[in-house]
Amino acid sequence: MIVTTLKVNSLQKGIEKMEKLFKWTIFLSSYVPVFIMVFLNSLDSFSMKAIRKTWKLNPTFWSLLLGTSIISLIILYLWLCHLKKESESKSHKFETGILDSNDVEVLNFFVTFIVPIVSLKPSSWPSIAMNVLLLAVEGIFFTKNNTLYFNVLLIIFGFHVFSFDNQKNIVITRKQRGDFELEDTKATQMGTTNIFYM
Repeated sequence: MIVTTLKVNSLQKGIEKMEKLFKWTIFLSSYVPVFIMVFLNSLDSFSMKAIRKTWKLNPTFWSLLLGTSIISLIILYLWLCHLKKESESKSHKFETGILDSNDVEVLNFFVTFIVPIVSLKPSSWPSIAMNVLLLAVEGIFFTKNNTLYFNVLLIIFGFHVFSFDNQKNIVITRKQRGDFELEDTKATQMGTTNIFYM
């Protein structure tokens, strides 16, 4: 009995760690446009010579950004596919009532990302460390509050973020406000989270 309890506790801890890692990866995907802007901001001109020169400023840093971007984008894509698949497989839908648009809040959150573009110097590790600290603070807020929908890539990829029930619940959808009847909106809850998909 004790061995079984230990196994269950160990499994639960493993699941919790995976959830945290998943949330951090989704958060990092929201930084991909910033990573691109940081690179563009470091370029002298649009030429292969300028690109190579910028890459040589700090190849380790650029490699980390590139690897992080690719992995996080893949996981974001898989998450969106999972939302759609789970929504299609569930027959039970929740009445949401009137939805409020949260696209502006997502964009406002993205504005805080502009700081690294202005201040980050790729050749300076102290500058990188300062921006990693900023990233960590924002990431803690993002993951602790389960705000996976605060991701500007959702808007770039054609999704919209709505809320209902006094902004306690979030709906992610490709539909625009005019595409559905506000009095008869139904969405699928994702697991036991406050995130719904339509």
